[in-house]
Amino acid sequence: MSTDITLDINYIQNKIQNILDKNHTVDAKKRIKRYPSDSNPERLNFSCPCCGDSDSNANKKRGNIYSVNAMYKCYNCGAYMSFTKLCDTFGEQIDMENRIKIYNYIDNNLKYTKTDNSFVVNSLERLIPIEDFVEYFNNKINSWLIDIMPVQKNSHVYQYLKYDRMVPNFEEDIYQGTYRVVRDGVIKFSCKVLINMNMSNGMLLGIQLRNLEKEKEKRFFKIIEFDELYNYMHPNDPLDDIESISYNKLSHFYNILNVNFEKPVTIFEGFLDSKFCDNAIGMVGLNSSRELLNFLLESDDDLQLRFFYDKDAPGIKMTTELLNKGYQVFLWNKLFEKIIKKSIDKNEAKKRLSNIKDLNDLAINAKDQFIYNKLKLDNYFSKDKYDIIYIDKLIYNKELKKYEIKK
Repeated sequence: MSTDITLDINYIQNKIQNILDKNHTVDAKKRIKRYPSDSNPERLNFSCPCCGDSDSNANKKRGNIYSVNAMYKCYNCGAYMSFTKLCDTFGEQIDMENRIKIYNYIDNNLKYTKTDNSFVVNSLERLIPIEDFVEYFNNKINSWLIDIMPVQKNSHVYQYLKYDRMVPNFEEDIYQGTYRVVRDGVIKFSCKVLINMNMSNGMLLGIQLRNLEKEKEKRFFKIIEFDELYNYMHPNDPLDDIESISYNKLSHFYNILNVNFEKPVTIFEGFLDSKFCDNAIGMVGLNSSRELLNFLLESDDDLQLRFFYDKDAPGIKMTTELLNKGYQVFLWNKLFEKIIKKSIDKNEAKKRLSNIKDLNDLAINAKDQFIYNKLKLDNYFSKDKYDIIYIDKLIYNKELKKYEIKK
């Protein structure tokens, strides 16, 4: 967690004081308590301006601003919002410089730990019920996503997942639908899409859309963050900017709300790869890797995270970096060595394995959706730096300005 950005608690206290002075008539309700001390406050405690707090006891103070995430919570009326939204609600202006500082503070201090999940529990009250999502989009005129439903047996998406990609357990959190580009009420483009649903217990956190074109140049992959979904469905009550940060960060980590952090958690580059493994998170590409490390590893050193990256130059680069830092990574070449050793035709096995870049490729090649357990892939993770011998070497191509696998 970064310590470069700090929260100006005095600024926040002054703003809260202005709100209390305007909305309470009793002096006792205008007083703010700071805990645990003035020098290092954990929270500001005061009488809630939303509900007025207690009518019978003017000293009751059940409103709290927490310095860990700058969120406001009242334990009387249940009001829950960011500090900036509290100010906006009561017409208290925040200058842009301080607003940006607060946003940056939140962005650098989001965390999730297996021993203290209060942030996740408290800050995900706006998750979207799946039924509301489906009903709203399917019935809205000129919606950019329609025909949303669970994957129908023998549909294009069903055939793609079950037979083309050999994906297991897709019935609950993968849907199908139609994506459209609508301008001025006119449909300019539409196509059938697979919808990856980042969900838990019937509540939606974010989605990914992908069409099913076989030709690479016709494929597209679209990430829809939580605030885009929520604000589209609630135009009159959009998410506060700070709330958006926390929801959107989490929406990039598929299945994060379902995994058990008391057990090893396997991290994959993509959502479909994560479907082959129990207790796994699928990221939105490699760009999410460092976000995930900051979000999880640095907030709890005891988390048992394992990283399963693709067997391509970017994946190999990240695998090497994490192994050198002492994290568990998947060793493709150690697996391939074992497969080739057991093969009757070793040259044919080498040729076949040379085209495999990710776990989904491995399942397709073997025509087996249970390939993870069948090959006992848990045995091919390591954090031993000497196991770098099982990782391909990279060279930097100056002309193309990218890393390539050394042949």
